[in-house]
Amino acid sequence: METGKARWHERAGVFASAALLIVLFGLLLTDVILRWLHVEFYWGSEGGGLLMAWMIFLALPMVMRTRGHIATDFVVAHLPDGVKAVLRMAGHVLMIAYLACLVWYCADLAHSNWQGGARFQGILRLPMYLVQSGILVGLLLMLLSEILILYEEARAFGRRGGDAT
Repeated sequence: METGKARWHERAGVFASAALLIVLFGLLLTDVILRWLHVEFYWGSEGGGLLMAWMIFLALPMVMRTRGHIATDFVVAHLPDGVKAVLRMAGHVLMIAYLACLVWYCADLAHSNWQGGARFQGILRLPMYLVQSGILVGLLLMLLSEILILYEEARAFGRRGGDAT
């Protein structure tokens, strides 16, 4: 079930993920061709990991909006509509709190790694904050989406007098 229309930041995240997928494809194709020519190209594997992290987290707000994630709702499906709506909103509140904690932790981690100059152990020695900032951006977009979804569901709940579906 889709909750409202996708917001600009959700569509932008999916678009950015698609663009990164194209870049990832190009990197991997280049890596395969250069390996065949016996030329070392480290961006294929290390850069691919960086792009995959950004790709996944930038698309997550749209997954949340469309409820495209794995869910076990076989018990909730048998409850009255009003109870389902209250449980959904409580779930959104808990998810907002969880995402806020993750945003705080990831921001602190990325900031300390940026200040400390921490780098990955791979050949390229990429700064760790590059991946962590992608995760942070994705988490911030997810938090925004979750707040907007809660707002939409609370309005629908209020309009229907507690019998929102």
